[in-house]
Amino acid sequence: MPLIISKYMSKLINNSNFKEDNSHNKKAYEFIDKHLPVTYVDLTISCIIKKGHPAPSKALIRNVRNKTILRNDILLALVEVAHENKEAIEKIKLLTSQ
Repeated sequence: MPLIISKYMSKLINNSNFKEDNSHNKKAYEFIDKHLPVTYVDLTISCIIKKGHPAPSKALIRNVRNKTILRNDILLALVEVAHENKEAIEKIKLLTSQ
């Protein structure tokens, strides 16, 4: 039975209809590539829960991050986490440069 489940799971991932040709998605991934912290998974879950949505699995978040699956709601949360991280780094730089 596990062989059947894994077969279907791999089919889902391989048949993903991810399209990177959307310029807004491409820009979003460029932004998170630069600014997403290493601890992004838990931060992304917290961001999604704050909006009142159910928490996605950690694997789903990683799949969106790795462009295996496209979910705009999770991509948006990833961008928001990256933005918060970028602002925190800029604030640290500002405060420590004085």
